[in-house]
Formats: sequence, structure tokens, C-alpha cells
Amino acid sequence: MAILAMCMPILAGKKEKWQTMMDQVANDPNFAASRTDAGVHERSFLQETPAGDFVILTFEGDDPEASFAKIMQSMPKDFAEFAMDVHGLDVNAPPPPMPKLVLDTKA
Repeated sequence: MAILAMCMPILAGKKEKWQTMMDQVANDPNFAASRTDAGVHERSFLQETPAGDFVILTFEGDDPEASFAKIMQSMPKDFAEFAMDVHGLDVNAPPPPMPKLVLDTKA
């Protein structure tokens, strides 16, 4: 089992909209099923900082990078619009570089 963790900004003034969407998808079996279909278990964390708010995402599965790519390619239009508005993430643009592991104390 592998894990991918990434951080995305929540743009200024968008935290309430982000939280509303998280409340909706937490109760939507189709959202969870889309992650299962992609082969990952997703977790989302809210990190509030003096420099702004961020969402920390983890994707756990056999190939989380491939699963993330599948999620991005099959994202419903309304969720893609949400990602652009709240995170500045354009799902139609080339993907950003994947995070790299720099420390693992259990290795």
C-alpha cells in the first residue's frame, strides 16, 4: 500500500464554500465510490494557518499517483468548477508536479 499526500490552498474568502462542499461530499455515496473506483482511500484535512487556509489530501492505495490522475480525468464538471473557484486548480491544465517524500522516520 502506498500513500500520496498533497496540499492545496483554499483561496481567500473561500473556506466556507470549501466546507459546504466537504459536508456535501461526506454524505454522497457516489463521491466515495469514485475514489474506490479509482483505487484509493482519500482523506481531507483542513489546515488553518496565519498565511491562509489549506486542504491536505492523502490518497492511499496500490498506485495513488495513477489514481489521482484518474480522479482528475473523470471529475464531474460541477466539482471541476468548484476546484477552480476554491483552489485555483484547472483540471484541464497539465497536472502540477507530484509531491516528493523527503523524510520517512519508519524507513
